[in-house]
Amino acid sequence: PFDPARVSADAKWWLHADLAAARNTEIGKRVVATINDKKGAQLRAIKRMFSINPLTDLRGISLFGDGRKDHAVAVIEGDFNRGHLEDLVKAAEDYKSRDRDGTTIHSWTDKEKRQHAAFVRDDLLVFSHFEDLLEEALDTLGKGGGMTEDPFVSAGSGAPFLVGSANLSECEKPADGSQLVSKADVLKLALAEAGGRMEARMLLEVPDRADGERFRKVMEGIIALGELGNAQLDAADLKFEARAENGGRTVRCALSLPSAEMLTMMEKNGAFDRIGE
Repeated sequence: PFDPARVSADAKWWLHADLAAARNTEIGKRVVATINDKKGAQLRAIKRMFSINPLTDLRGISLFGDGRKDHAVAVIEGDFNRGHLEDLVKAAEDYKSRDRDGTTIHSWTDKEKRQHAAFVRDDLLVFSHFEDLLEEALDTLGKGGGMTEDPFVSAGSGAPFLVGSANLSECEKPADGSQLVSKADVLKLALAEAGGRMEARMLLEVPDRADGERFRKVMEGIIALGELGNAQLDAADLKFEARAENGGRTVRCALSLPSAEMLTMMEKNGAFDRIGE
């Protein structure tokens, strides 16, 4: 599950993937089985080289950043062979290490880009291309200062296996991004499975009521068009709600569908056939 104490309170955006929970969803089980069937030999080779299978040995990943493009740090929990991984990076190009408050920071060059990593525990690894973000994550984990719990995380019908939030007004945005979303101050997303249903939730905060109403109508229109143009979706037990709060400046959307029906639709559309291509 998501641990807000692992994300800096100064983060402009964050994203958490509960990989253990995702693997236990109906779709997750099928994805894992498909990858094993198609890429089993490669996964075994990775396991022999790095002493970790990324498909089964990683339990969770929390990412956060300072709002600048591509500036991020990852806090990764998994069943690592710490000694083996540290030996590998020590043999890398331009390897250096230093101690910071009792934690060893490893730095090396890979594909002309500097990498930085440190083990907080044997099962908790921090990694970033940016040393300042790595240090911020280490301070958060070691000295406190993590973010407070966000009520959005637990507002759904089940614990999310994917959840994130972004203060969009403080983040660099792509020039070709959505014009409506570009007007938003905050965007939050969550995916969960509970009671045999997959649920997707979204929250958007905008500066004024007019933009909030536009966004609500856009979301309702997208769902209606999807049902109109897809017989499978139209016949499915799909539930959707979009409502405005906070004087219309906050819009909450929730969509859910039986996991079995979603799995069937993905199979018919060849989603699993494209995995590993």
